Amino acid sequence: MNRSRAPLIMCGVFAYCSSAYLGFHLYKVYKLPTPPTTIADPTHQRISTCTHNHGLFSAMADRYDDEIGWDEWLMGLERRRKRAVERCNGLVLETAAGTGRNLSHFANNTATQSLTLTDASAPMLQQAFQLLKAISKDAPSTSSTMPPVKFSVLDTNGTIPPENVNHFDTVLDTFGLCSMQDPAKSLENMREMLKSGGKLVLLEHGRSNFPFFSEWINAALDKTAQFHADWWGCWWNRDLEAVVRGVGGLKIESVERFHFGTTIEIVAVKE
Repeated sequence: MNRSRAPLIMCGVFAYCSSAYLGFHLYKVYKLPTPPTTIADPTHQRISTCTHNHGLFSAMADRYDDEIGWDEWLMGLERRRKRAVERCNGLVLETAAGTGRNLSHFANNTATQSLTLTDASAPMLQQAFQLLKAISKDAPSTSSTMPPVKFSVLDTNGTIPPENVNHFDTVLDTFGLCSMQDPAKSLENMREMLKSGGKLVLLEHGRSNFPFFSEWINAALDKTAQFHADWWGCWWNRDLEAVVRGVGGLKIESVERFHFGTTIEIVAVKE
């Protein structure tokens, strides 16, 4: 074999195998049965494997980062998380903080005076606490620039403690609304925890609005939504921009989309 042609041939083989693999899975999705018309409506979405989403997250807390890390790396979500954290300032509350995947980015955010991490799952927050301890031990220079951090078990679908009302300058949520039973109510509670003029920073995934392809993408999301939710506790087919726009008392400042429109960053201000 001519050595000069070897890289070209290898690239061709890789492209063929990748296309065949992708085509096989696209065909599998295409052959799935059509889901109910209510599959994207949060009021009709129920996980088959447990009563409450946080029970599912609690069960996977110790392996969550290992299982989701590769997907996030492949999609470049770390820089999206970093950018979302850069938008935070003052007294910051993070909802659905999980295992603390945004935690290290706050060490570089000098505008944050304090950080409160909340989640409906205590085991997930325990993982975040262990991460903070690891940062303090293994990266003391990073730890020294970290704002004061508090942890609190909080379900944003439930009753908000009075001391949290009108208290925070920024509320941050990254990939949390997809797993909340009533995302509109959660957003209303996030709004209530903000001071007047406070900022809501959302990094979420959901339905696409990508030109020419959104119909096909959303059909694929709908067909696989129940399986994905049963496995991950996340409904990735919700129209979260529409949900945010339907919540009163919030003025949307910016909306950006990535990954063919399925990842969305929204910044809103409490009026």
